[in-house]
Amino acid sequence: MTTDLNGGAMDAKYVGISEYFATGEGVTYVIASGTKTQIYEFAGPYFSIGLALYSFADIKSALIECEGMDDTRIIDDKRLRAAYVLQTHLPSVAELIKQYGFGTFSYKLHYNLS
Repeated sequence: MTTDLNGGAMDAKYVGISEYFATGEGVTYVIASGTKTQIYEFAGPYFSIGLALYSFADIKSALIECEGMDDTRIIDDKRLRAAYVLQTHLPSVAELIKQYGFGTFSYKLHYNLS
């Protein structure tokens, strides 16, 4: 835990990513930043089960690492897959994280092709 300028406790900030695929139900993506509590509240109890949390430093390095990388290598590494999903769905947010190392955002997308 870190402290703010007044010496108060601050919770660590994360990027949370969930990909949910269900036959007949479609696909749902949940991508958000904040404290663990904020991310889990945004995702809701159902999608929180599959939620993966990453530090901003991990996501930033993964975003830089997966640039121009073969898709098969990205799929095999959860951290790179999370960066790829972020880059695909929220490219402007991905650029902000690469430049500044943080950002505040929340995104939920659901589609059904059946």
